[in-house]
Amino acid sequence: MRNKIVRFTILNQPYSLLLLLGCIALAVGLRVWGLNFGLPYVYHPDEVVAINGAQHMIKTGDWNPHFFHWPSLIFYLNAVLYELHFLIGKLLGLFQSTGDIPAPVMLGMAVGYMPMPSIWLLSRVLTMSLGVGAVILAFLNGRTLMGKTAIGLLAAFLVAISPTNVANSRFVTPDTFATFFLMLAFYGTIHVFQTGQTRYYVLNGIAIGLAVSSKYNAALVAIPFLLAHFHFHGLKGIKDPRLYGTGILSIAAFFATTPYAILDWPTFWEALQFDAAHYSTGHAGMEGNTLSWYLSYLWRVEGLVFILAVLEIGRGIYGRSRKTILLALFPVIYFAFISSMVVRNDRTLLPAIPFFILLVANLLVAVYDWLRQKPLSWRRYGTAALIMVTAVTIIIPLNTTIKTGRRITAVDSRETARVWIAENLPPGAKITFESYAPYIDPGQFTVQYINDMKVNPLEVYKADGTDYLVFSAGSYRRFFNDPERYANEIAIYEQLWSQLESVKIFNDGDFEIRIYAIPK
Repeated sequence: MRNKIVRFTILNQPYSLLLLLGCIALAVGLRVWGLNFGLPYVYHPDEVVAINGAQHMIKTGDWNPHFFHWPSLIFYLNAVLYELHFLIGKLLGLFQSTGDIPAPVMLGMAVGYMPMPSIWLLSRVLTMSLGVGAVILAFLNGRTLMGKTAIGLLAAFLVAISPTNVANSRFVTPDTFATFFLMLAFYGTIHVFQTGQTRYYVLNGIAIGLAVSSKYNAALVAIPFLLAHFHFHGLKGIKDPRLYGTGILSIAAFFATTPYAILDWPTFWEALQFDAAHYSTGHAGMEGNTLSWYLSYLWRVEGLVFILAVLEIGRGIYGRSRKTILLALFPVIYFAFISSMVVRNDRTLLPAIPFFILLVANLLVAVYDWLRQKPLSWRRYGTAALIMVTAVTIIIPLNTTIKTGRRITAVDSRETARVWIAENLPPGAKITFESYAPYIDPGQFTVQYINDMKVNPLEVYKADGTDYLVFSAGSYRRFFNDPERYANEIAIYEQLWSQLESVKIFNDGDFEIRIYAIPK
């Protein structure tokens, strides 16, 4: 009977399974909170890309996404969900054909309406599931590599509350997909490092291919796999066919899930060239000072995670810990790679964060084990310091995650302005709006979309018969947040505002919407 109980527990610790389940429950709860953000209105600029692409596939039978700025795995997985959604709906009498599934009504970037929000929510649940999966893999990777359940549990808990992971687990974008498959690939890498078993070469090959089919730069995860292979086999590993088999499997997994990279090569190649140029030249509001921006972001959002991870890397190098070096290899190379780009954002940083967290968990548990061997006086003060550091490591990201959850579940100006416009502006008025503005009913008003309003002088809006201009902080705030870089853009906005008649300004949920009338 005792042996059966031991097998059921994790590493012979009867409470570990319960603690892991607690981490999973916490991860689900934090990600479900705000999962319906904006719906039925569309506030995110990129989600519609995946949703429209997947809907196009099941409605037309054309499995070419015709879009390769992202790899294709996200489209195919969502298309499978939509096909199941359609079949269930057909059984219930909701649909007769896939053409009955309503598509998003998009008026502009991040300005749209979803007639059937359940479709959008279904895709977000898929993303959320992979975000929670990263929590489970953090546990498995920490426990397997370092041989300590405590490291795995602490890592799982920190990934569960990570603001970057939580936020990106709510949206239909490929970064959470890539993070999950990167962690899965690293799980295989750990086993290659420790045992050299063939099945983990297979796992590595498939997982690396799926990671790259989620996000192209995930290919960097192959580097720790190579280190693990040669660590186990030495230089004679160059003759091991499994090394090349893993490469073949990864390529096969990539092309199996992004097949039109070959079948529509010109479009694929054009998209790759565009993305390389885009990340190297800039994107308004997300460009410049990349390294300092990432460091500042990590400090503000993830707290001590980066600092402690660097300390652990230093400790690993000093102690010549091959396990720590293996763990640090991907996040260090990946962080250096993305820091060399001009464009920066939190989604790009996301894949490195669980690896940083694993380093932190290893450091904190190692310090605890070290203190246990010291005299009582050392233990007393050292344990107090360790508790304080651990508490700060938890409190800062958890506080940020809670604040973000409150913000996205609160009513913001896009909703209050939408209602006010519908109730107060004259029907039939011509309204020109920019990106991230409220949804303005095209059945009630004549609507016109401009990416950002500063591109035209007032005379252009007068000439085309515009009655009202609706400005959104989502569009203009990126310029005002960096006045040195965008002084000219700010001046254009301010000059335009000075020529208009202010009608209403909304600031609900710390999201500003400005409505102006064109002077008659």
